[in-house]
Amino acid sequence: MQLRALALTCLAALAACDNAPSEPTEELGVSTAEATAVTRLYASVGDNELSFETLGTFEQRDGVRALILRATANRYISDVLSFVPDDAFGDAHIISERRLEIVLHEGYELNTVLSGLPLFVRVGTHTGTPRSYTARIVVAPRFYDFRGSSGIWIGEAVNPIYVVQGNTNLLYRGRASVSGYTDWLQVTATDGIPQVYGRPNYRLDWTYPSLHQAIDPHTDPLAFSAGGDNGPTMQKTARLVARVTELALTAGDAYDVWPSPDCDPAVQACYQSQPAGTTDFGQCGTYRQVLRCTY
Repeated sequence: MQLRALALTCLAALAACDNAPSEPTEELGVSTAEATAVTRLYASVGDNELSFETLGTFEQRDGVRALILRATANRYISDVLSFVPDDAFGDAHIISERRLEIVLHEGYELNTVLSGLPLFVRVGTHTGTPRSYTARIVVAPRFYDFRGSSGIWIGEAVNPIYVVQGNTNLLYRGRASVSGYTDWLQVTATDGIPQVYGRPNYRLDWTYPSLHQAIDPHTDPLAFSAGGDNGPTMQKTARLVARVTELALTAGDAYDVWPSPDCDPAVQACYQSQPAGTTDFGQCGTYRQVLRCTY
């Protein structure tokens, strides 16, 4: 709570010129990306607009690989701060008068955000009303740039799920299927190859280390082959990337507008109804939805 109090104190100082916030339904600007064809998300509050490039890219920062997310405002930016509930998180930088970037270092920071925790970005401006606002973004692994046989279907989404295992209960799961009769589906890549289960509706499972290898660099595709005893009969490639999938803005208090959710009763009922010894709770919800119901 001390960290949250410190973060709120800093944010209050940045927002000293703000008027009292209106009702959340009036102050929210929201945008979502359901398809990877969307290259930029836009949202506005008051006469301020902010847009994020949906495709994150990797660079070397502070001696490690880091995911870089870039955004553009319609007014000159005075200050930026990235944070999650109760803590500053990642690095936010102003890179030109109206542009900013968010740096999420490989490891704890990147895994935390990819596992479903929203990231808040406080933006102060020199002009406009309000003079400061907060963005809420969600970043997730997504497939795109599909090339090859239509007989192999690859789901766009790769979702974090709760699976009891080793030192972590977090897995990232994608989906694929093959039309017609085939005996197998194989995935090959330079690195970041998932574990493949099931036929003909396949599960593609990554631990965080292998998921990071698959998305960095985002220019390297994964190759999918399906076939039988006589060899592959269908082939397809797709790239796995980190994307901004949701963007919302508010002039109010981010903690009030977007409070941390409680355990969902439907998720709790699913979690508690599983047979003894169940380790895979992917059918009950996302990783963080299930995690909230395990306490």
